[in-house]
Parts: sequence; structure tokens; C-alpha cells
Amino acid sequence: MANRKENLKKINAELEMLSDDELDAVAGGTYLESADDAKRFNALGVKIYDNDIIGIPVLMHEEFVKLRDAFKNYGVIIKDNGGLINQNQYFINGKEVSRDEAWKHIENQIK
Repeated sequence: MANRKENLKKINAELEMLSDDELDAVAGGTYLESADDAKRFNALGVKIYDNDIIGIPVLMHEEFVKLRDAFKNYGVIIKDNGGLINQNQYFINGKEVSRDEAWKHIENQIK
């Protein structure tokens, strides 16, 4: 299993292959957070993305819309800050919560 550093190198290599227009279409906060969120939803049967590169979901505008909608369906609002560095923000009933708390909220509804 690859460690975080190896995964980041792979992701960065793939991102270097994208054009500026393609990078502009990436609307998520920290791409790794959004990609992991998308994978978690897909594992729950909520389809967010169709394609991946070396196991990392390919998320463009349409997939980010699906991701936001999936969170919203479980009562979580996600604010992805439009970059590759800024962390996503998660809100439940208007109160900012951690990413872990947001996922606990979702998982409690599924059980």
C-alpha cells in the first residue's frame, strides 16, 4: 500500500498532465479531501465519479456538483474553496464541523 508521500507524487504527476483549462475546472478545496469524500460516497453506493487515475477519482465540475449534492442529501453543506490548497469546510445546521464529524453524521443516518 502506497504511503501519503507516494500518493501525493502520483497525484502531482497526473495534475501536471492537465491543461490550465482543465485545472481551472477543478472546483474543489483540497483535491485529496474531495477525492476521498467521492470515494467514500461511491463505496456507499452514491455514484459521484466514473473515472479514476491510479485510484484517484477524476473530479471535474460535474463531479463536484454531485459531491456537494450528496453531502446536502445527508444534511451536510460542503464549501470547497476553489483551490488545491485550501481545506474544504463542512457545515451541519449552519455550524462548521470537522470533516470527521460530517462523516459521522452521514454514517449515523445510514445505520
